[in-house]
Amino acid sequence: MTIGHDPGSDWRHVPSSGDIPAHDVFTREIEKSDPDDRQYRIVRLENGIQAILVHDPAADKAAACLTIAVGSLYDPDDVPGLAHFCEHMLSKFITSNGGSRNAGTAGSWQNYWFSIKPELLSQALPRLAAFFHSPMFYTNLTSREIHAVDSENKRNLQNDIRRIIQLGKSLSIPGHPWSKFGTGNYASLTEAARKKTGNEPSDQVTSGGEGPIERETRRRLVEWWEKEYCAGRMTLAVVGQESLDELTSLAVPLFAPIPNRGLASRPAITESPWGPKENGSIVFAKTVKDYYEFYLTFLIPDQTHHFQTQPARYLAHFVGHEGPGSVCAYLKKKGWIVDLSAGPSSRNREVQSFSIEGELTKEGYRHYEDVVLAIFDYLSLLRTATLEPYHFSEISAMSKVSFRFREKSQPHTFASTVSLNLAEPRPPHWILSGKIVREWDESQVREVLRSLVPESSRVMVLAKEHDPEVVKPSGDLKWETEKWYGTKYYVRKFNEGFLEKAKMPHTIQELYLPKPNPYIPENLSVDKHDTPEPLKYPRCVHTSPLSSVWYKKDDQFWVPKGHVKVDIGSTLAYATPRHAVLTRLLADLLDDDLSEVTYDARLAGLGYGVTNHRGGLVVSVSGYNDKLGTLLDTVVERLVNLEVKPDRLSVIAEQLQREYENFYISQPSVLSEYFISRLLIPEVWTAEEKLAEIDGISVGDIVYHKREILSRVYMQALITGNIDEKAAIKMIDSVEMRLGSRPIPISQRPHDRSILLPSGSNLVFLKDVADVKELNSSLTYYCQFGDVADARLRSILRLIVHAIKEPVFSQLRTVEQLGYIVSNSLWSSSGSMGLGFKIQSLKHPRYLEERLDAFLRSYRDKLVEMSPEDFEANKDGLIMKLLEKSKNLQEETSRFWGHIRSGYRDFLQNEVDAAAIKELRIQDVVEAYDALVLPSSTIRKKLSVHVLSKQLAPKDIMAASYDNLEIIKDEILFRAGMCCSPAPVAVVSPAISALEGGTVNEDNISRL
Repeated sequence: MTIGHDPGSDWRHVPSSGDIPAHDVFTREIEKSDPDDRQYRIVRLENGIQAILVHDPAADKAAACLTIAVGSLYDPDDVPGLAHFCEHMLSKFITSNGGSRNAGTAGSWQNYWFSIKPELLSQALPRLAAFFHSPMFYTNLTSREIHAVDSENKRNLQNDIRRIIQLGKSLSIPGHPWSKFGTGNYASLTEAARKKTGNEPSDQVTSGGEGPIERETRRRLVEWWEKEYCAGRMTLAVVGQESLDELTSLAVPLFAPIPNRGLASRPAITESPWGPKENGSIVFAKTVKDYYEFYLTFLIPDQTHHFQTQPARYLAHFVGHEGPGSVCAYLKKKGWIVDLSAGPSSRNREVQSFSIEGELTKEGYRHYEDVVLAIFDYLSLLRTATLEPYHFSEISAMSKVSFRFREKSQPHTFASTVSLNLAEPRPPHWILSGKIVREWDESQVREVLRSLVPESSRVMVLAKEHDPEVVKPSGDLKWETEKWYGTKYYVRKFNEGFLEKAKMPHTIQELYLPKPNPYIPENLSVDKHDTPEPLKYPRCVHTSPLSSVWYKKDDQFWVPKGHVKVDIGSTLAYATPRHAVLTRLLADLLDDDLSEVTYDARLAGLGYGVTNHRGGLVVSVSGYNDKLGTLLDTVVERLVNLEVKPDRLSVIAEQLQREYENFYISQPSVLSEYFISRLLIPEVWTAEEKLAEIDGISVGDIVYHKREILSRVYMQALITGNIDEKAAIKMIDSVEMRLGSRPIPISQRPHDRSILLPSGSNLVFLKDVADVKELNSSLTYYCQFGDVADARLRSILRLIVHAIKEPVFSQLRTVEQLGYIVSNSLWSSSGSMGLGFKIQSLKHPRYLEERLDAFLRSYRDKLVEMSPEDFEANKDGLIMKLLEKSKNLQEETSRFWGHIRSGYRDFLQNEVDAAAIKELRIQDVVEAYDALVLPSSTIRKKLSVHVLSKQLAPKDIMAASYDNLEIIKDEILFRAGMCCSPAPVAVVSPAISALEGGTVNEDNISRL
């Protein structure tokens, strides 16, 4: 039968023909953006699956995503995490031939996606489909994937975001679906099985074969899959080079066999998760890291069918505003908050809420009630104010402009997004344009506002340690413990005095609604002209003792947007730890100073950034080019004339101090990467050194430092997009004029270098995890190859990194189950490069290194025995990735900027490497592997970092032997005793760039 077939609707029925089953085709034209040259077809299979097929002749990767409108909210009550476990059991496909894949589980949906070489789509899509009509759920994978889920959960146990989200869910009405624990762990997945089989509770997965617990857990999984996985709940997106007819012929027969079990197509949670006990309450929660934050949350009416008016999004525009008259600006002036944001929950069919959240200062924590009362005052203002027509027209206009000029994204990202959109209850022809605010309905806005009242809200206040005078317990302060993450919390109801103040009418005169936005773009014309082939890199269009300007006019994306990046280089930015802190504070103070005056610009599609780095400051602006130059002038003018206010310096310095103090409570894998980077950079200041400098920094110190670093500079700039060359040069001339700086001579400009490891080295650096409750340890392992400018060696390294990625993951994570995080990648810095591995695990890093060494030895045999066909397939997959085109202007700009900032300006690196890889023989790779990777090599240069958990078992600590490793005992002395790499030498000089005009020439390719 045809599901929902209506001859008079927008669907046309297509009878079965040959191997293609009957299906319906949506007949209306899909609304799409101006730059979108893809073709679309939406089909509805007879089993209820809706699919969007996307013909993209320019796609350098094909992709597909299948979404199921059921997730962790539908876990059985006695098996929390079962949907996530199902995702693990199903998502084992597509990892070679240049492909990638992943899966995700949310409360109301799961999705499974892959991307692959375009010509392999017809081979990959059947594998995806088979998992949903003929899933194997292999018995021998059950134990392994229970362990993987458990490992993933243990990775997140000290993650404050995860802890707070789960606490909010756990404090729902007992038994409500929203209270469920979606991630799952060993205990939650097997408790029901253990009770049924009579096995004692255990935190260990069966080693070896599958036991009764695993068999029962698998039975429950299959039972749940048969109950919840239904074709009528599925939506599919397929992106490929094939025509729409070819994609239809491919997809429809493959997904038609998935059974429709007659279930509700898109189940939704309709019961409120809060009752009288939960409403009007304050939750105080303890965090792992040291910071202060608040959440003010309201449950709001169902917004599912308000996709044309989006009233909750309309209100978020006001409550989350940061410009003059906003509650954010008011609270910042009080010195109580660092930032503030507001908005509705992002997906329908789950619990729909509206949240206002922000980071508090220490003083703001003490005044959290005043912070919340100011927000209620603003909400009272909204309830009584006249909502002017220009408010809606601006929101609607910018939503339309944003969609009209939306650029392409990566194929797998696009497929995931549209498959989710197809599951939303909006007309199919708006599948791409669902964020447009089309109509004004004040009654819907007022309805949401009626829900944003104190008695229907919940406040959450976060701190590492709470002050009893702030908490104000009704009796003794007794902290409770959340079941899944162990978060300590205390709950009490709003007291009558607070509730009475919260209900008062608007009284704070500093609060008012936004004025008309002067930054709304007016000129959206695109200077489009025919180009046989887009230029490969930017040209240097201006050089002076003070600056060099790189420029590329947009010649392929055709949007009225631009990007401007200006690196203001200074020898004083990072000269000492104190200089580093002063530069960071200057950047943060400027960003803070700009936040209010430039917020309208951000609403109008413009953005800016001010960041510090070892060599100075980077100022960047981007967005619609109509007013881009004005925004750049504003940012630079505020930098030059920045008024450093003592109260804001105090707030920003407090925030930076907490950042430094919290850094060492990061995940062990993050820490091990940080420590190895620290060992490989000749001059680096530690968080401890910078922390020691924060106290005592005054307004005068910042002002003097700003004057000093701006007195002598050298600037590199990149300008791309819908901007002509004269306008680009004029922008940087304006920057130079406003700065009024003198140039840094070439001889005095700093050059980045990296530490060169000695031949035959087998080094290790040991560090303890600062967080005493962190269960995980981490290994970072680095084999240094040589000069990053050596194109042939770089190409060999790239091929090894590519070829080894799947085998190392499969062996160390899947088979040996060492940990959830197992990865490898190419690591490069100024002057050197190498092969890096990262493993985060409950096991001792020394054991992890032994297992990695064993893998590297065994992989050598696989490399030698690799067939010519497999070797060529690895080369082809890597070349495809290297030659992948930028999907939008931002991606292209980021790539160019990375080459400029590196100092190499090697804009054609990917093309050069692809050409070199094409010529590589297996012998070339084996020789490099034997010399530079194989643990038995006498000339290998290897450095590892072991970050050790304080929870490691004593027997594991005792078993760890470092006899054959050279331990780095003093990192400063280590760096002082090492040689450094050469400084970067530009491949493309400004003079050559100006002559060549950014086109590929054979001389660049032939430098191999």
